[in-house]
Amino acid sequence: MELLSQYGIEHVGFLVRDMQQVAAHMKDNFPDIQFQFYDFCPSRAWSYGRPVDNYQLKIAMGSIPGHDTGIEIIQWVSGEGVHRDFVASGTGGMHHIAYRVENFDYWREQFSRSGAPFIFESETEDPVNGYRRCFYAWDSVAGMVYEIKEVPHFR
Repeated sequence: MELLSQYGIEHVGFLVRDMQQVAAHMKDNFPDIQFQFYDFCPSRAWSYGRPVDNYQLKIAMGSIPGHDTGIEIIQWVSGEGVHRDFVASGTGGMHHIAYRVENFDYWREQFSRSGAPFIFESETEDPVNGYRRCFYAWDSVAGMVYEIKEVPHFR
């Protein structure tokens, strides 16, 4: 049996209204943080189990030299779903912890069997990073969201 703890937390995710403002604030608190900024436009996306067209997010992925866990700052751009709803509800801020796993299908099945609702899923493929999938699962007992990310690969 695999355990998420064998992977370690890849990042802590924040959903915010203004990614640039929050990234600048993080830089004030962690001067050595290094951000990579990009637009996330998945090939396919689902929110609350329904397909969503034109899903787009702006992302700042931060890493601090010497530390394994990163910080992801997400700003919703388009597409109905969990990212828009979380920020619109006024609860923008820390949203999820993410694990990058090698056996994505195993973890999807584990969360499915536990009854955790999938509140977001995506598939993305590009010539730089290859193919990858992710899902967010809501843990109602802990009151938190897990993100499970597939290690990117070329098909």
